[in-house]
Amino acid sequence: MLSKGIVLTGDSRAEVVTEEVSPAVGTQVLVRTHAVGLCGSDVALYQGTYEGPSNYPMYFGHEWSGTVEAVGPAVTTVAPGDKVTGDCSMFCGQCQFCARDKNLCQSIEKVGITVDGASRQFFLQEERYVYRAHPEADLDLVALSEPLAVGAHAVRRVRDCRPDLRHEKILVLGGGTIGLSCLFALKYLEGCENVELYDLVEARVDQAVRLGSRQPTDVVGAQADSATYGGLYSGRGYDAIFETSGAPPAFRSAVDLVRPLGTVMALGFIPSVELSLKLVTLKAAQIMGSIGGTGGFDRVLGFTLEHPEVARQLISHQLPFEDAERAFELAADRRQAMKVLVRF
Repeated sequence: MLSKGIVLTGDSRAEVVTEEVSPAVGTQVLVRTHAVGLCGSDVALYQGTYEGPSNYPMYFGHEWSGTVEAVGPAVTTVAPGDKVTGDCSMFCGQCQFCARDKNLCQSIEKVGITVDGASRQFFLQEERYVYRAHPEADLDLVALSEPLAVGAHAVRRVRDCRPDLRHEKILVLGGGTIGLSCLFALKYLEGCENVELYDLVEARVDQAVRLGSRQPTDVVGAQADSATYGGLYSGRGYDAIFETSGAPPAFRSAVDLVRPLGTVMALGFIPSVELSLKLVTLKAAQIMGSIGGTGGFDRVLGFTLEHPEVARQLISHQLPFEDAERAFELAADRRQAMKVLVRF
C-alpha cells in the first residue's frame, strides 16, 4: 500500500512524499488519517525555530484523528473501522515518573516531534497510544482531542490541590486553543461557576464569553491592590489563574492577580521572566506547571461528543494536505486563525 504524506525539513517547506506502508504486526495499529491539527510547536518545526528535541526530515502531526485500517494479531482494544485518536507522549509506562504522570516519562518520545507523526494518509502506531472514539463521533472534533486533553490535564492538577475549585474565582490568560481548552475543562468537565478569560485580542474574549466565560473583571484593578498589605485582602483578584499565552508580561500579571493562598498554573513555554518573588512569598501562593494530555483523552472525547457545537468553535480553517504550506501560514497568524486542520 502506498501512502502520501507531508515531511518537514525545518526550512519553511512542506514536501509531499510517497512511501510504502508496512503491514501491522504485533500490537501495531494501522491508521487511515482523517485530519491533523496544527499548533505552535508544528509552526516552529516548519520554520526551523523549535527549541526542543526534534528530528528532520520528519512527518509532523501530534494532534490527529482517523479510522483503523488494520491491526496486528496482538491488538485487543481497537478493530478495523473504529474511529480513533492518539497520544502525543510515547511513554514507557514503567519508570518512576510514569507511575505518577506519564507525561513526564524519563524516556519519553513525542509523536510528530521526535518521532514521525500523523501527517500522511496511513501510519502505524502502537496500541497503547491509541484511543477509540464513539462510533458517532465527528472525526474533525476527534482531531481536537490532544490540545483539549492538555487543558483537561492542567485543570485536573489544579483541582487536585484545590478541592473547592468549582466555587472559586478563576482566570484564564490567553484565548488560543489551550486557553479555550482550559475554559472548556473548567466549565464542562469540572462544573466551575465563575471563570473569566482575558486576551489582548478582543475578539477572542468575545468568543470566550459566547462559549461560557464571564466578562473579565479584575484583570487591571487588582494588580494595583497587590502593592500593599491591605490590598492583598481587598477581595479582588483570582483564586486560580491558568497562564496559557506564553507571554512574560502575562505571567507577571498572573503573580500580581492571584489572591493569597492562590494557585498559578503555567502552560505557556516562557524561556525566562522577571517577577516579584516577594509577592509569591507574601501571598503564600503556589506556582505549578503542566505538560501533555496523557490521562485526559477519555474525558475530552466525551466532551466533544456531548458538546460538538462548543468544541467546533476551536476550528477556524480546514485545508487539504496538498495545501500544507498555506495551512502553516494561517496557523502562524494568531489574529485570523485558531485551530487549522490539515485534511488527508
